[in-house]
Amino acid sequence: MPHPQCPTDENIVRAIHSAHWDTSANRKSSAIFRGRDVSVSRLAILGLGELFRIFHATLDESPNGAIVAVGEINVGNLQQIALDYHHPTVLTVEPDPQEDNPAHAVIPQHITRGLAKVIIEQLKIHEDP
Repeated sequence: MPHPQCPTDENIVRAIHSAHWDTSANRKSSAIFRGRDVSVSRLAILGLGELFRIFHATLDESPNGAIVAVGEINVGNLQQIALDYHHPTVLTVEPDPQEDNPAHAVIPQHITRGLAKVIIEQLKIHEDP
């Protein structure tokens, strides 16, 4: 049975830890979007202010440092970037609400370092207000 998927017209955000973004050189690590089961949040469920509060409360103690920003991307654009990549990849964004974050979703497929770098270049960055 297939898992439910977030609509392609929805925007999602990924929290960015201080260890993954060298702001002085504006260099972002592929770790922002690399791997399997990438955790994201849906802006259709919660706004940026609410999500920043959740991210700080649940993620600031990470070994990767505090949350300094989020990267926003449209689900359909994300999927098209993955399909257009030189190793085409089908990505899905699946709702995965959590008690502390009802907007939580997951990208269950494996995202390679190279694909992550292409995705990161397309993110709209929102720094912590």
